[in-house]
Amino acid sequence: MKTSLYHRLRSIGAIGLFSLLLLSLLPSCAKDTPDNKYRGENKIQLRLPDGSRSVLIAATSTSPIKVTVRLTSRRTDAVTLQLNLTGEAASSLTLSSKTLTIPAGQLEGEVVITPSAKAVTTQQQAKLSVTSAASGLMVEGDLTITISPFPVWTPTAAQQALIDGYRAKGIDLSTILGYHTVEGSVDWAGFTDYDYGTDIRSKATWRISGATMLVELSDRATADQPVLKFSYNALGLNDIYKKLWDGYTVNNLNYFYAEGASGLEVMKAINWTQSSAETFNVVLDNVRVNASTGTLTFTGKRLSGMPATYPLREEESDSPIVVPFTYESSVWTRVMAKIAAEPTFKETVETAEGMELYSILSSTGIDEDRTADIGATEGHYVKPEGKIDLKKGTLSFTFPFHGYNSDYYSVVKVTSQQRK
Repeated sequence: MKTSLYHRLRSIGAIGLFSLLLLSLLPSCAKDTPDNKYRGENKIQLRLPDGSRSVLIAATSTSPIKVTVRLTSRRTDAVTLQLNLTGEAASSLTLSSKTLTIPAGQLEGEVVITPSAKAVTTQQQAKLSVTSAASGLMVEGDLTITISPFPVWTPTAAQQALIDGYRAKGIDLSTILGYHTVEGSVDWAGFTDYDYGTDIRSKATWRISGATMLVELSDRATADQPVLKFSYNALGLNDIYKKLWDGYTVNNLNYFYAEGASGLEVMKAINWTQSSAETFNVVLDNVRVNASTGTLTFTGKRLSGMPATYPLREEESDSPIVVPFTYESSVWTRVMAKIAAEPTFKETVETAEGMELYSILSSTGIDEDRTADIGATEGHYVKPEGKIDLKKGTLSFTFPFHGYNSDYYSVVKVTSQQRK
């Protein structure tokens, strides 16, 4: 039976009215912006890349801190703000500009705070404040930067007894223990066939100048064997090794962010971004002193540098001879906390390109030249060598290391002098 035009129009009308009713009940799909979310007082917000208003940085950090200055609602006129850094730590920080103008119709602008490495021995704080703003604007609160001090080492009674015993044998470690200034270089191999982070993609020579290292007597020391531990910024490598690991991970746009890779999942889970302020400390323990020859022995199984709590520990049979650094990373601290709370997160970490920190930075053994094993076209291997001069208070090291997939062995050459 045919349906009349009248009945068809009636049917369409009913459907149309019903559709309109449904649409009126659904939430708006308009773009979610601060303008349609916020209807209270217009406020000025200071935010770090992770959305917080506080950050902890190491005393040696020189990494810029980006601060977003945001309005909760747009204005029809330009907004000019005056900003200032105050507090004990302010002298160690440089503000890119004390004046910021947010153009009419815009929501935000940016300033940058750049730390300068200083010998801070106590925790210090600084606050970034908006000191002057247009009428009708409220400031939500200050942004806080906390600078963590250099670590301080004091020998235990047992360690002091060992130090006194060494001195009685003519080995005076007082010229070595304590803070050192490190000078030297890292000849980095770079990559021909892999597009890792731009900061590490090409071969380069990176200078180490005026870096601070802390030398302690190791808990492994015995009456017959003096053993040193570099507990802070070992061999001045903190900044360079952090740059390398960032290049393999958070700055690795081709692999770490690849579709189907789990790098982005890791970043989201622990609130890790390219601009988040992260700490990274290189530690080297079990540096054996041979005072009669003025030499230092410092290589060992890569496994020996991995903390017992490190969730990706390897089998000893799979562990090559390297310089067995330990890495203290704020990123890995959060990763391990996440794994402890959610054990299945370990699988996500294991499949994230570059997250296996230890094998990434020390991929191949250095006990002998393995240039052929890594398929290198150039031979840059050098024999690991460490020297100590008790009279001058100096330490010197030369050693190779192979970054994962890099073209050949990179080489570290450094000398440190005890600070008087």
